Amino acid sequence: MKELSFKVYLAIEILRFLSRRREFVSTTELFNQLVSAGILENSSADRKKLQRTLSELAEAEFLLKRFEKFRGKKPQEWKFNHKRFPYLAFYSEEELLSFFFLISFVPKKYRDIPVLQPAIEAVNRFGNIPEEKKKRALEAFDYLPIPIERYSGINRETLSRIFNAIVERHPLLVTYADEGSFKIYPIKVFHYNGFFYMGAVEAETKRYRVFKLISLSVNRVYDEQFPAYFWVKYHKKFFPYREEPFVFKLELPADYMSYLKEEHTVTHYPTQFHMELKGDSLFVWLVGFNSYRFASWIILDEIKAVYRPAAEDVELARAKELSKVYDGLSYSLRENLKRFKEFKEEVRKFFERRKSFYDSLLRE
Repeated sequence: MKELSFKVYLAIEILRFLSRRREFVSTTELFNQLVSAGILENSSADRKKLQRTLSELAEAEFLLKRFEKFRGKKPQEWKFNHKRFPYLAFYSEEELLSFFFLISFVPKKYRDIPVLQPAIEAVNRFGNIPEEKKKRALEAFDYLPIPIERYSGINRETLSRIFNAIVERHPLLVTYADEGSFKIYPIKVFHYNGFFYMGAVEAETKRYRVFKLISLSVNRVYDEQFPAYFWVKYHKKFFPYREEPFVFKLELPADYMSYLKEEHTVTHYPTQFHMELKGDSLFVWLVGFNSYRFASWIILDEIKAVYRPAAEDVELARAKELSKVYDGLSYSLRENLKRFKEFKEEVRKFFERRKSFYDSLLRE
């Protein structure tokens, strides 16, 4: 191989090897890898060729050096400079198909959202996967909404500006409904029952709020960054409901488990923390809330019976340290009974409001 051709070949092999590594790699390790691959010989001459090529690649900023002022016997370390190759990446077919499968989890009606387009375009650009495989991967998972689920459109530019502001931790000047304009710290966007919401902190009051995006417009994105403290404190929070958690037990029809074995991991409710199958009865322990929201949600299921909190339920919650998961959860039986009673009152209110609906069904 001619000297120039070999030099180009060696540079390509160095870049190819380092592009797959996220960490710095020493000259010694790189040399050993190239010798093992049969690209270089284990000689001082080839070691010098490698050193010269590495230095030239670093001078051209294709590689990054770990030690700028390099001295001593410790070998220099090198890293692929991804910023010089924004469109260069290597993924196996398995990895690319996994990306397509991940995209399939996004409901189809939202896949054209601008913040998702770069990812979809990038996945399409990498590799050489047959179109039929891509299509099957994109259809491998689908989302079937419940019959009463809502749907709302969204201003795509607004969502993109909010997303970028969240990632960069930039405050926003927004206008919301009839409240006028004010400054907020955007924390997260979430989707619930057909609507997009944004959890954010009011810059002036430092109060956490939730905004329905369909009623919000972004007037300005500030260059400054808001304190990371607010993201750390609120990034796991959704709606700021005024509700208190309690533990209780309910009974479901046994056919809820007819297609499963007892050892299978099953969660019937997001707050479920224990389950037992006894004969024809399936008992589920969960954390409830003394709010109308929770009451209106829980009674939609085919529940056979609901049981007031008992001492053993509270002890089970204590053993599982649920107070670390649910803020305000008490291990006092008296407090749990009090909150359960408030929950029952919310259930009564729900049925009271639905009475006219049921009456209309009974009319001839």
